[in-house]
Amino acid sequence: MPHDDLSLSLRPPPPPAEPPLVAPPELQVMTRLVRLPTRSPRQARRVVGLQLDRLSPLPATDTAYDLVMIRQDGAETLYALGIVRKAHLSDAAYANRRHITLTRAVETNEVTFRFRNPHAVDDREVRWLKHAPKAAVIAMGIALITTAASQRASTWREQRMVEIAAVQRQAARAALDAELQASARADWTDLERTDAATRLLCVAQKVSTPGGAPVPLLGYAGEAKELVLRLPEGADTSSLLAAGGIEQGGPTAIVFGQEVCG
Repeated sequence: MPHDDLSLSLRPPPPPAEPPLVAPPELQVMTRLVRLPTRSPRQARRVVGLQLDRLSPLPATDTAYDLVMIRQDGAETLYALGIVRKAHLSDAAYANRRHITLTRAVETNEVTFRFRNPHAVDDREVRWLKHAPKAAVIAMGIALITTAASQRASTWREQRMVEIAAVQRQAARAALDAELQASARADWTDLERTDAATRLLCVAQKVSTPGGAPVPLLGYAGEAKELVLRLPEGADTSSLLAAGGIEQGGPTAIVFGQEVCG
């Protein structure tokens, strides 16, 4: 069986060749060096804008320019000035380019100028409208988060106010209790002192006899439940013991308990 000399290929046919892209036209840039007494690019552009008719052979209204700082020379600053015709920027190749960047050699310096294209299509509104739905969703999400955070903060503030009020009431109650306890303690101390003084008078009446010798005392300590008399060495304690006193560690300390003149 004869075979064809034609080979069978399963590969898809190659796509048709795309038309070559049209390169943008080469822009003619007029360049020169200028010295200005300022290092501020904004102020330098303002000065050049006022003197552009003198610095350029073209009318200022027909040109676009850019200013690039080269170096500082003493009190002056060296700038590279680039100037192009606005009419050359109206080519369709530059329609979508709001700024056109060109690199040129200015004497011995390689300088990159950035010219603003006044003929470019301002697509900012179109791009804004394109992203507006996403921005609206993001703004709505931020608003919801802010509202939720505000409500949560309000709830937390209310809860904290209740807790703070409870703590303040507890602190006031504790202060009142402490004040009442201190007052009761002072009253009890006064009462103890009154009882001790009364018991001392009662013991003095018991041990005193008409015509008898007085009992010498070095001191006494009166408490709620007992009265302690301090006597010098060799003092006669018979009258104290007869009145119900009890020696405490020796004859120099006589104790009258609550049962005596209680």
